[in-house]
Amino acid sequence: MQQIKYSMRGTRVETLSEDTIRFFANEAAKFLVVDKRTRKKMDTFMEMLEEYGIVIDVVADDEWLDITNAMCNNGTILLPNSLYSRICFGEDEAIFIFFHELGHLLLGHKAMLHHSDALPTQQEDSEWQADQFAKCILKQMGIKYFPEQLTLKF
Repeated sequence: MQQIKYSMRGTRVETLSEDTIRFFANEAAKFLVVDKRTRKKMDTFMEMLEEYGIVIDVVADDEWLDITNAMCNNGTILLPNSLYSRICFGEDEAIFIFFHELGHLLLGHKAMLHHSDALPTQQEDSEWQADQFAKCILKQMGIKYFPEQLTLKF
């Protein structure tokens, strides 16, 4: 049987099934108390994450490199002020972007440097995994926004 070539959007990470990602997202939602009321208090929610070592770093719009909506690294989510404001205002797309980045952190994404003769799969794509995580969290919040995909702006 011939394997279908998958086009990676992110880095290759440990394989996680959709069910596993859903489990992690549901557990995170329970632990962090994410529910339908969270949308109205996203500013408080983001500040609370610092208690768990997750820092939200808001960057002035004129200092933001406009190649991506947001990014994360080493326990910090960086985002432009305009996105932060949209999140606090409760915009579906902005909230999705935020939870996509939080998904990268909570799923422990780190690029894998290895040689493999096997083609990469969707379940090894960090961007696909973060999208699945965000979709599950938004469902917990009662938000029905599910974009096609998030990408770097080149």
